Amino acid sequence: MQTTSTTQHSPSSVLRVVRLSARILSGLLFLFWGAFFVEHLSWFRSVPTESPPLKVWLLSFLHLTLLIGYALLLKWEKTGSIVLTCSALFFFSFAAGVNAIPFIIVSVFPAMLLAYCWKQERHQQNVNTTL
Repeated sequence: MQTTSTTQHSPSSVLRVVRLSARILSGLLFLFWGAFFVEHLSWFRSVPTESPPLKVWLLSFLHLTLLIGYALLLKWEKTGSIVLTCSALFFFSFAAGVNAIPFIIVSVFPAMLLAYCWKQERHQQNVNTTL
């Protein structure tokens, strides 16, 4: 008789992997978008006689808020996800033009992964309370 081995992962172990993936991706996106932020700040210093227009300063602030969202997400998942999602929506809506939607989707993907975890945890709690 031949037996087959199937590996079953518990929902909690899958959620741990998804949550860890969200945090790793958040760190990587922090570094990626942070490099652009630093580059833009160095561009400001290259023209010391002229200050950038107000719109550029506001977009830089939104970009910084995006980075803060990634950092917050590592410690406080829900707060970081809210800051990240709001700042990505506003920043890329004004800065990315026709590429706004793909940039937003990629940028908020860590928050989307965490939202999946929260939904699954809530579902599991509901199942446990009905049993």
